[in-house]
Amino acid sequence: MFSFGWGEIFLVVIIVVIVIGPKELPNFLRQIGKFSNSLKKISREFKSSLNEIADQTDLKEVKKTVKNINNLKDDFNVKKSFEKEIKELNDTKSLVEKELTETESQTNTKTEKDIS
Repeated sequence: MFSFGWGEIFLVVIIVVIVIGPKELPNFLRQIGKFSNSLKKISREFKSSLNEIADQTDLKEVKKTVKNINNLKDDFNVKKSFEKEIKELNDTKSLVEKELTETESQTNTKTEKDIS
């Protein structure tokens, strides 16, 4: 998103030297370093506090319970159960129809032989 080339960096350094002055530049750089260190410290403390909260057993148990509920939800999916039953019924229907047509053809063949 932001990219700085050497030209932009050089321009910023010149502006800082002009605005702050060469005598106050070392103090300014120290203040920037201290500010940077304090930001890092705050960031580390924030991360550690978040990790402590996440490690609490209550949250782990809640997460486990939610996972179990999601698994149960998949097991009790009525639509999938009905679709499975309908598919099995259709399969059974097609098997019965097939057997009926085979039986009819055998019966017709026997009847024709008996007539002859």
